[in-house]
Amino acid sequence: MLEVLKTFDIKKNELEKLASFVGRTGFTKVEKDEFQEVYTYFQQFILYKDIIPLLSDSNSNYWCMYISGPLRGMICYLSHDEVNLEPKFHTISNLIEAIETHPDAYDFSILDALEQNVFDFPKKDLIDFPEREYIVKALLDEFAHEMDEERRQQLAFSIMSLTHHTEIESTIYPFINNEDMYIQERAIWFLGFHSYKPAQEKLQQLLTTAMPNGKLAAKIALRKLKLQA
Repeated sequence: MLEVLKTFDIKKNELEKLASFVGRTGFTKVEKDEFQEVYTYFQQFILYKDIIPLLSDSNSNYWCMYISGPLRGMICYLSHDEVNLEPKFHTISNLIEAIETHPDAYDFSILDALEQNVFDFPKKDLIDFPEREYIVKALLDEFAHEMDEERRQQLAFSIMSLTHHTEIESTIYPFINNEDMYIQERAIWFLGFHSYKPAQEKLQQLLTTAMPNGKLAAKIALRKLKLQA
């Protein structure tokens, strides 16, 4: 697979990190034949056109890398149960470091459930990096012009995942009023994730005004705020 990956102009140090990675249950490198099969499948859908598979859990779920667009080089997780392609790691190296430093984790759900958030994104105490604002701006521009409903969802998810806590009201709040129930639900989830107390009154209103899954998300977010009080 590594020879194939070289054709995607991936940074040399990232390729070397992937090459030296020793897989284990839940995290195995996608070999050449599987890579070609999955990549060919991805190319049939606008939703997956920017990503390639790197690691698999052998259950049709993949850790993927963005090879084009504003998120180029970042890592997302593709689940066959529920698609959410927001970035989880900044680089291949960060993904592999998280896997290697948590040997008891054997799939995405275990990493996701760890008390300390091992993902680069989203993160309450997100450490800003120079290109983040440009990436978010580029994603917002794509969102404004994208007509495909599923791709709009994924763009919105990625924008919110990369939002700094100081930008919640300017970036996440607008998505709360989005007519797409999944975007609204995710926006409300982020208010709870960031324990954003100024949103408490808004969340109370959403208990009655939001779409059904948004109402549940608002209830959970309010519970988180109370626990943080």
